[in-house]
Amino acid sequence: MLNELAKWFGVAVVDLISFTAIALVVITLVVTFALSVKPKRIKPTSIKQYNAELFKRRMELEELSYPMLNDVKIGGGKAGLVRIDNVLRLPASILLIMSAPPDVAGQVRCSQNAGQWKYVKPDHTVGAFINPVLQLHPLITAIRSRFPLVRVRVLCVFPRQADFGGRTVKTACLPDDMVKMIREMAAEDGAQNQAMDAAWDSLSVALKQGSAEAESNSNSAKGRRAS
Repeated sequence: MLNELAKWFGVAVVDLISFTAIALVVITLVVTFALSVKPKRIKPTSIKQYNAELFKRRMELEELSYPMLNDVKIGGGKAGLVRIDNVLRLPASILLIMSAPPDVAGQVRCSQNAGQWKYVKPDHTVGAFINPVLQLHPLITAIRSRFPLVRVRVLCVFPRQADFGGRTVKTACLPDDMVKMIREMAAEDGAQNQAMDAAWDSLSVALKQGSAEAESNSNSAKGRRAS
């Protein structure tokens, strides 16, 4: 049989045996390597690191000297509480800044038109969360209906481990790019908008009151579930 195979391949029997042995060794090495290599678990961002990043971000925003509200909450009913880390008044627009989940640890797939944004977790499974623009849509609609000349922007800040794959997303960034993106937004706004001047005072009061009510509703809902 070996003679027939050797003739079919056009090689000597000794060469055929040598080639077969080498192929078996290579296959064994490849299989052994594939089985021994496991995906490296990425260390997730700790709560302490996450809070420190939020504090650092707030300090950077304060240095920009734009009027700002911190830790604004909306919702609070059955839909749950939605937290907005910062609300900035830019020259002619309102910027709503949110945080991506702290367990983002790899590639991110996000699009302005996608309903959900997906990302890789530390254990290499896939996580997802609602597109921040859609999540904040009720608030954005309410602001626009009352102040139609005021533009509303959204920016979601991801942990440093996030990988956008070289793509640029207008509504998302890494911490180190946040200030740069905000300055670009302000430059795009141009001169101070009179409509913005008139809107900010009443809008900031409404957001503070709404945030307090949302947190109260959320606490009440938790109490009912616990009882």
